Amino acid sequence: SYLYLGDRWAGAWGGRVNDSQYVWLPLQFPTNTTMTMSWSDQVLIDTATGVIQGVGGGSSSINLVARHSGKCADVSDESTADRAAIIQWRCTGGANQQWQVFDVGGGYVQLRARHSGKCLDVSSGSTADGARLLQWPCGSGANQQWRFQDAGGGYWQLVARHSGKCLDVTGASTADGATLQQWSCTGGTNQQWLRRAA
Repeated sequence: SYLYLGDRWAGAWGGRVNDSQYVWLPLQFPTNTTMTMSWSDQVLIDTATGVIQGVGGGSSSINLVARHSGKCADVSDESTADRAAIIQWRCTGGANQQWQVFDVGGGYVQLRARHSGKCLDVSSGSTADGARLLQWPCGSGANQQWRFQDAGGGYWQLVARHSGKCLDVTGASTADGATLQQWSCTGGTNQQWLRRAA
């Protein structure tokens, strides 16, 4: 088996050198003259046999589209800084509206902003209604872990592991720039999200 390693250089989007990351993907040679490489969310390596296998293939990232407004979860101003606010904004296709989904076990995932590599995070690990959402370097905290819970009609609630509260558009606003927060799960359409391939 072969493994591709690529350097995702943070300087390309104005980030700090320490924000750079690597991309590891299975590399295959189906014939003597062709090569293929497909996206996988995770790579498993069997150290006994040397077999490399991709897990969770498909789109490398998704948009999260609010049901009530049709707008996307967005890192404000395309910022790569820690604590940048998460807002809703008309869907533009920008990398700051693209979220990579990483399985962390127990039915929970981390959501990493494609442009910065940082995680969707509940500020300071708060369990209070109204705690704001921001991007923060990915760690093991339960305030960066989310469960997709079926809300029907192709929509999902995103439930924070540490608090049991839902990803919510403040005040059910339909305006560009409305902030995202955690709030007790009500079933409202401002807490329902479409997972759309980016």
